[in-house]
Amino acid sequence: MKKVFLVDDEIVIRENMRTCIDWEKEGFEYCGDAPDGEMALPLIEKLKPDILITDIRMPFMNGLELSAIVRKMLPGIKIIILSGHDEFEYARQAIRIGVEEYCLKPVSAEDIIRVLKIVSAKDHPHEEKRAPAGVADRAGFLGDDLPDQPGIDRAGYMEFLKVGTPEQKETHIRRIAQDLRNVDWESSLYGFFLLHDLTVSVFREAKEQFGEHVRPDDWLQEMKSRISSIRSWEEACAYLGRLAELFWHWRSQASDRYGALIARVKQYVQEHYGEEGLSLNDAAKHVNVSPSHLSKVFSQVTGMTFIEYLMETRIKKAMELLLSTGAKSYEIASRVGYQDSHYFSNVFKRMTGMTIRDFRKRGRVEPPELRREGGRH
Repeated sequence: MKKVFLVDDEIVIRENMRTCIDWEKEGFEYCGDAPDGEMALPLIEKLKPDILITDIRMPFMNGLELSAIVRKMLPGIKIIILSGHDEFEYARQAIRIGVEEYCLKPVSAEDIIRVLKIVSAKDHPHEEKRAPAGVADRAGFLGDDLPDQPGIDRAGYMEFLKVGTPEQKETHIRRIAQDLRNVDWESSLYGFFLLHDLTVSVFREAKEQFGEHVRPDDWLQEMKSRISSIRSWEEACAYLGRLAELFWHWRSQASDRYGALIARVKQYVQEHYGEEGLSLNDAAKHVNVSPSHLSKVFSQVTGMTFIEYLMETRIKKAMELLLSTGAKSYEIASRVGYQDSHYFSNVFKRMTGMTIRDFRKRGRVEPPELRREGGRH
């Protein structure tokens, strides 16, 4: 039977791990544990476990430092990292050391057994450690610096979550995840770390955007399980699609809750956009909520700030007037809430890509798409 050794500074975790798993039944021997790396080292040297499970954050010697030493001491040992932290840098360091698995806490007994069986089924990969696909020619996998790895266009993905649609999902995600084609999903853990990190970022964004009205953490265990089952680029793309669907589901929940409020705010803007001093404070007072609350809710439901919506409304009204009347530009500026006609002309050009004169000439034939931006209103 494979011998398992645990290092974790939380006594409850050590006791639960020791007593809540029928180790012999599962085909393993629990040979010992320790509360930190310094106490663990002499025991590991004496007991020579086949598998080391270690937390990252511990006093005196953390799990990554311990793993690096143990890797030299026992090259064939399998290492499983436990972490209650979602910083991707931990995963990057774990890759340097050559760990087999990296698990985010909390983990259940079932999770531990599943991971142990996966790890114990592997041959001893660190006797002949192979770099993840795509990096072997650039640097040694266990060198001091982690070489550039295939990645996801994170900024592009997060932006797509905010403005994308289900119809665009497959095309956009395949483009955003193009570099992940180079990940070896069978023998490299890098892709799994990358998706874990991105998932945590998406969940954090959802919490910030949608607050108490959605509960992203309820989905974390399911998404972790989905990540662990990925074995190809196509499956990675499918996972990113599912993650996008979840985000849109949460956005829809928030929108349903505040739909009536936002509709009242938009109607207020449609009726008062011609007033130069119209502000978020005015709209918040009209619907009887605080300006900060309205600002947050308006952004999360509409995908734009209140100021952006006001500016867009004013420029759309100006476009209508430019095409339907012979009014001078300064007259139209005043009618849509701009007393400074030069500023109005600059805003108009930034948002339409045309001068007012060019728009009057070409607008009926080629109406431009407005460019969204914040700023003075």
